[in-house]
Amino acid sequence: MPAAPSTDLHLIRAARRAFTGPAALLHDPVHRDQSRRYLTDLARQDGREVPAGLFDTASESLGQSYAEMAEALIGALVAPDEPVDLLVLAFSRHDMLPGRATATYLSHVCPGTPLSFAVCDQGSAAAFSALRLAHAYAASGGCRRFLLIAVEQTVLPYATSTPGPARHQGVALLFRTTGQDAAAPGAHPVPPDAATAAEPAGLPVGQGTDSAGPAGSTGDVVGASARLGVVRQHPAVPADEVAARAASELAALAAGRPDVRVVLSADLAAAWPAHPVEGVTVTPPGQPTTGLWWTLLDRLTDQPGRSRPVVAADYDPDLRYLCLVTWEDAATADDGGRLRPDRRRTTGDDSGPTGEGRPDR
Repeated sequence: MPAAPSTDLHLIRAARRAFTGPAALLHDPVHRDQSRRYLTDLARQDGREVPAGLFDTASESLGQSYAEMAEALIGALVAPDEPVDLLVLAFSRHDMLPGRATATYLSHVCPGTPLSFAVCDQGSAAAFSALRLAHAYAASGGCRRFLLIAVEQTVLPYATSTPGPARHQGVALLFRTTGQDAAAPGAHPVPPDAATAAEPAGLPVGQGTDSAGPAGSTGDVVGASARLGVVRQHPAVPADEVAARAASELAALAAGRPDVRVVLSADLAAAWPAHPVEGVTVTPPGQPTTGLWWTLLDRLTDQPGRSRPVVAADYDPDLRYLCLVTWEDAATADDGGRLRPDRRRTTGDDSGPTGEGRPDR
């Protein structure tokens, strides 16, 4: 009888990048006018107006394209001999070219032509939902590699009730299932032309000790290696219950281990002023969709050779999602170093954004 497919997901490596300027397609007057007309019609349905003259030139006042941002990350992170089976794009606010079939386009440019789709309209919970979906696909036996890409861009051409992100930013996480590509992270070379092709789209970051990417990468690649543990999502958590709920969840996930490190999003830290400080890192404010994942990569790589589990937690104050995810050292997760004895259970008791119980917005 064939062995059951593994549902374990191992982070091979990751890439992150900050981007500047408008989307490259917005330099084309035809595409710029198409975007203007699309967004103008979209805004009017909600009683809003796009400022006159905003699309006259491709200036810094225009925003980014998630297709271009994600394509740059794919080029830096995924080698041609690493076919991806599943790609999920996670975002909250739309980009400046919302009429494009972005996930379909990314399937075309990603090695392996993976099944691709987007998770949106869930605020900062989108990337957590993507991890739960990937776990389900891994259980089917048809997902050897999974690519999660979280992106956000600063500009919307109409007034909104909440401020936008501080900068255009993207984070990509490449996973394998157990038994696939067991070589050390970064063992697959990225083609030398990937750096040249991707470089104009953004600003390389992480060029210090955490840039452990393959030769020829842009400097965005982070040599992070970890096993995805438990993913918990709780919908409809009122602001006055966040602190108690988060404290209870962290205590349960840590299971008494004193060496657990915690990464809190800026929004969760704001909703939980008395949160612990020992072993806790709070992400800088201004990047609600990508900031947690950006900072998480620092925690997964800041002490090479020392196994310490990590819990990352986030709260979306508008949609009231409380989300948590645990990470274990890939080398020790099967040797008694697990955060919880039931680490294979990757979804919470509460139905999250991918099921019933989703809060009414």
